[in-house]
Amino acid sequence: MTTVTQPTLLPTNKLTAATFAASLANLAQLLVARHFPEFADPEIWAPLAPALALIVGYFVKDRPNV
Repeated sequence: MTTVTQPTLLPTNKLTAATFAASLANLAQLLVARHFPEFADPEIWAPLAPALALIVGYFVKDRPNV
């Protein structure tokens, strides 16, 4: 894969989407832990953020920001 020099310091669309997805997974964990503590086991939630970031990053097209 060839690399490109980004014209700005902003991250690419793929990185932004994956980071946002991981943040939403952590927010979901926080809300579930607060309202339904019986489902707040860290072993259940630990793989969610990386898996969601990988899935979203796979589907979002990566192109240089302009």
